[in-house]
Amino acid sequence: MKVFEFIDMVAVFHSYMMHGHTGDATTFSRRLGISRATLFNLINELKSYGIHIEYSRERRTYRYVYPDRVQIQLTISEQEKKDE
Repeated sequence: MKVFEFIDMVAVFHSYMMHGHTGDATTFSRRLGISRATLFNLINELKSYGIHIEYSRERRTYRYVYPDRVQIQLTISEQEKKDE
């Protein structure tokens, strides 16, 4: 997966998570255009960074346990070189 495709996919993942409309693993992975295995790898990677994610069987959606604590952002910019 190319880096910007990955970044876009994570942004879509985060949007679905914040709105609580992921569906089950099969639905969510299809929405993201990735395999279920890749989805579980992504969830596990985010969990390794301390982000609490759970699946609600009642609502049939994945969700952040503490959504107000989750912020995913990327800034790409060219920095001006300072003269020394």
